[in-house]
Amino acid sequence: MRQSRFVDGLVTILAGLLCTLPWVWLGEAWGLEAEDWRLDNGLRVILVHEAKAPVVVTEVWYRVGGIDERAGKTGLSHMLEHMMFRGTQEVPAGEYSRIIARHGGEDNASTSWDYTSYWSKLSSDHLDLALRLEADRMHNLIIDPGKFHSENLVVREERRTRYDSNPQGRFFEKFKTFFFQDHPYGRPVIGWMSDILGYTVKDLETWYRTWYTPDNAILVVVGDVDFNQAKKMIQTYFAPITSGTRKVAARLPEMQQVTGGRRLLEQDKGAMGPVLHLAWPAPSLTFGHPEDVYSMNVLTTILGGSGSSRLYRRVVMEQQLAVSVEAQFGGGYSLGLDTLEISSEPRDGIALAKLEMALLNDVDSLGNTLVADEELQRAKNGLLAEWIYSKDSVDHLAALIGHLSVNGLDWRQFVEHYPTRIQDVTATQIRDIARRYLAKDKAVIGILTP
Repeated sequence: MRQSRFVDGLVTILAGLLCTLPWVWLGEAWGLEAEDWRLDNGLRVILVHEAKAPVVVTEVWYRVGGIDERAGKTGLSHMLEHMMFRGTQEVPAGEYSRIIARHGGEDNASTSWDYTSYWSKLSSDHLDLALRLEADRMHNLIIDPGKFHSENLVVREERRTRYDSNPQGRFFEKFKTFFFQDHPYGRPVIGWMSDILGYTVKDLETWYRTWYTPDNAILVVVGDVDFNQAKKMIQTYFAPITSGTRKVAARLPEMQQVTGGRRLLEQDKGAMGPVLHLAWPAPSLTFGHPEDVYSMNVLTTILGGSGSSRLYRRVVMEQQLAVSVEAQFGGGYSLGLDTLEISSEPRDGIALAKLEMALLNDVDSLGNTLVADEELQRAKNGLLAEWIYSKDSVDHLAALIGHLSVNGLDWRQFVEHYPTRIQDVTATQIRDIARRYLAKDKAVIGILTP
């Protein structure tokens, strides 16, 4: 803890110094050489030159995730993510990651409600390899029944480990469903176990042919890349892949208003201790009032962004009501409604009702009084420091560009203007969004007890 506080303080000091520099300097630091275009088959390609190191990150983002699934077939997107590593006509099962590793690289994939993404990181002289492998599995995947069965067993075990055998995992999964009710965001990305048990090879083949097409994908390449060479490679590997025939439709059902004042009370004999979880509906860059996202990021940092944050200082250190507290906001990148959530574990002997009241009062105070200039600037400094230092990571930049783009957002505008918009947040804006979004009667509360 002592070391983490020192680092946190150092980051804040350095960020404060950076924040005193002219904003033109910051803008120039984020100036990116980039090209953004589409192939004839609909594949969107984003190339970004970032030559700090001789590496390149290659990502493919598909516009398909948990929100596109229907009842009885939840988790298909995640199951297909697993199968994408199980072989094509050219690359035997399990060889994809071995090939990447043999060339000194790393790779992985992830599935969310809004997307499924695949990435690899290699030295820049191996870009051709990365592009060839991604293009190959975009249209040549083989879903072998035997390999499907073995991978299905892996997914079942993953679900048991994360949720079914994990008291906190079970609780937070139930809470998300309780919060979003019948909306697709309330379904688990991994799928319900009953659905996982019922998948068929045909289910996966249909899902693959429907969604894994170039016109439903975005290719992001970030790093020490020569644009002319990259274009030739992309044309060679991806241009021959045919477009899909799926009709474009609204993916996300209209979000009904989340009703506040509801409580989920969960008792679990496997729980190690009680947990208190509070959540409010919050704006995103695609839903509600996008301009409020920047203020919400600052507000969340004020509440629970570090060991110097308001909730940690008051509830953990001063009042000693909790052993931990954390505030999280999704960042506003989601395709629909986002959330601001606070999770806390009480100290032994502290009533959950007392902790709940303290947390709600601290949140409520943001809507009643203006935050002090020093506290406001400290939160901004933390966010800006994180933003500035993240530019040194091609992984982070590629993921940010892909995440924004797959949800239809202008990544250039966000990257270029984010620091200024954070710096421009005022104490009055913090008070106003606290009043509008974080009223006590708008909170949905979950309680886990042993």
